[in-house]
Amino acid sequence: MTAPKKDRLLVLNVDRDNDIGVKAGVKGPIIGRDAVLAAANAMGLADPQDSDFNAMFQTLRVYDELVKQHEAEVAVVTGDKDVGLKSDRIVADQFSQVLEKFKAEYVVLVTDGAEDSHVMPIIQSKVPILSVSKVIVKQADSLQSGYFKVKDFIEETLDNPKYSILFFGLPAIVLLLLGIFGLEGIRYVILVLGAFLFIKGFKLEDIVMGGVKEFRLALEKEKLSFFAYLLGAAFIVLGVYRGITATLRLWGTIGYFELAATFVSASIFIFFLSATTIWVGRNMITKSRTGKHIGAVVIYAFAISLFVYNAAQFLLNPSILGLNFIASIIAGFLLIFLAVGLEHSGHQHFKGVEKQVEKIGKIKSVSKVTRIRRRKKQPAATAQ
Repeated sequence: MTAPKKDRLLVLNVDRDNDIGVKAGVKGPIIGRDAVLAAANAMGLADPQDSDFNAMFQTLRVYDELVKQHEAEVAVVTGDKDVGLKSDRIVADQFSQVLEKFKAEYVVLVTDGAEDSHVMPIIQSKVPILSVSKVIVKQADSLQSGYFKVKDFIEETLDNPKYSILFFGLPAIVLLLLGIFGLEGIRYVILVLGAFLFIKGFKLEDIVMGGVKEFRLALEKEKLSFFAYLLGAAFIVLGVYRGITATLRLWGTIGYFELAATFVSASIFIFFLSATTIWVGRNMITKSRTGKHIGAVVIYAFAISLFVYNAAQFLLNPSILGLNFIASIIAGFLLIFLAVGLEHSGHQHFKGVEKQVEKIGKIKSVSKVTRIRRRKKQPAATAQ
């Protein structure tokens, strides 16, 4: 009667961050009981509080139990202090070297519980894992597991632009404002948080990210457009500052509607300059509109700004500025008619260009068909 076949088991310990190499100066892979014991003693002398030191002795203990009933071998593979793709590649290479010397059918993995999710896929891609033995040294398991969970969360967050803006970009802006303005910066912090919640609440992320994308494109390719965007942003800041300054002078003396009218009348034309500058800068990138169409939009914006300014002034002083308000309405209509005429002529010019391009395309297609027909007739003529 033949004896039952014994499984070939490899008792394996993985030091993913290469503490053994860094602290004890022992290079992996470490194969065999004597070599692993020597490395464990060296690690214990270098840092007896390290969990890898305890894991190596646990590896030897598991090996001593299994070798009595199975054909077994013990080994330790190491990675790199730069934990990640580099260390995992080194672990995979060293594990392949171990398998070349000992053809294992199964692996008994001994770990300190901190990096199971990273190490196990590397091992299972080559040999099935029969069992996992965890070494818990007081509170090291929960402490290291928590550390690696936080580390993985930070890495995943940095790789995802949406989460990186929320968890890193926004706190960075808050800290910068507090660092620059001190306790007075709390007002600006509330402003930034309010703007962020407003964008999130009304689902304006695509619009904001589109603006950021255009701004980056202007910075990389269109330097003049980038300058226009920068100038437009400066006008916005100037308009807000001027409006707030004018409002604070009258705070507490007039009602809220009058305060809003004061803010608008003090900043509306600066906002018009900002919008015009950004509009022109944007069309420098797209180049999808004619000069007349751009001018028509600018006139529209000026007519609206003129009307809003006089409406705000009329609200503040209705007895004096009534005629100005009526005159602004008439002027606004005249400007709108002028803008409509410019836009119409621009569309006609654009349609004319489109027709010319379409005509040229038809001529090219006809000439192409003619050349093909001539090529087909030449072989027939030669055959005759």
